[in-house]
Amino acid sequence: MTLYFDLPRTTPVSADPSPWRDYQPSSRLVHAAVGSGLLAILVLAAGVWSVILGDFAAALACGVAVLVFGHLFGLLLNLWVRPHNTGDRMRIAGIDDGSPGLTFAYSRRLYYWYGSFLTLLTLAQIALVFSTPPLAVGAILTGGALFLLLRHAPGRLALTPDGIYHHGIWAQQFIPWEAIREIAAGEQARIPIIAVPAEFAPQTRIRRSLFRAPECVIIQVPWLASDPALVLQAMRWYHANPTHRFELSYQIAVDRTRQRAWHLH
Repeated sequence: MTLYFDLPRTTPVSADPSPWRDYQPSSRLVHAAVGSGLLAILVLAAGVWSVILGDFAAALACGVAVLVFGHLFGLLLNLWVRPHNTGDRMRIAGIDDGSPGLTFAYSRRLYYWYGSFLTLLTLAQIALVFSTPPLAVGAILTGGALFLLLRHAPGRLALTPDGIYHHGIWAQQFIPWEAIREIAAGEQARIPIIAVPAEFAPQTRIRRSLFRAPECVIIQVPWLASDPALVLQAMRWYHANPTHRFELSYQIAVDRTRQRAWHLH
């Protein structure tokens, strides 16, 4: 006897291996990255010369400045000049309401550069606030940005059977699949992004921080710890194949995405 099962059919989705191949970082940001790197080298040389002359106070100041400029260089280099990751790290994890979903984590490397730069800049301004009182305003601003960054860490993107959940830097958003119009690759302020424009739905949840968050989900590509082309393809495939979304609660979604098995039932 031969048994036939009514397996859900798949809707093919074209895969673009390099959706941001035309991406060009802002020339100003590239210049800022190069400039901060050169400044770090020059200040380091000044610090070494101060040690030779026996001026240890100046050497200490130069050391702090080297750390600040060096971390600014690392941040700019990772965020804009070298924005693409190639890994396929993903797992099944719960979102804000406990529902399991295929989860792509944010880059720990970028959290390090961002958090370290803000921390060093804030401490340097606090150390100079008595001699330069206006720096107190700068310390408050950078300290506030650091607080918001750490408060919402770690960020992640999760695909669940019911919708897309994004825990970003400034907001947490959940958009049901039925409300999503498309999933597009693009740029915003010269930064590559994955945009998820959607209609309003009763199931939509948006939890903002102090800043206003966009109504649609915007994922900045440099923050993803996984290959953004793979993340984009997974989002598009499950958007086009609703009968397979149940997989997003189980390891099968991880295996399908990692193996790029989009043509299999």
